[in-house]
Amino acid sequence: MEITYKPVGVNETAEWGDYDHLMQRWEGLGKSMAKNLIREMRDNKDFKNYVFNPTHKLVFINYEGFKSFIEWKTRNRFK
Repeated sequence: MEITYKPVGVNETAEWGDYDHLMQRWEGLGKSMAKNLIREMRDNKDFKNYVFNPTHKLVFINYEGFKSFIEWKTRNRFK
């Protein structure tokens, strides 16, 4: 395992996060809705690579992948 040290005060934009951070980025998104959407992403072969579950309680969601999934879901809402 490789650990990278980053000093405090270095600003970086995160690409991955958990449910709580996803809800901070997408204001108005509740935890139950976020979990339902992530479950749909896992079940879709085109978007399952944007969700990682290293343990049964820990989840990492790619923010750009989530945005792409929401855009795809909006386009295909009535199909």
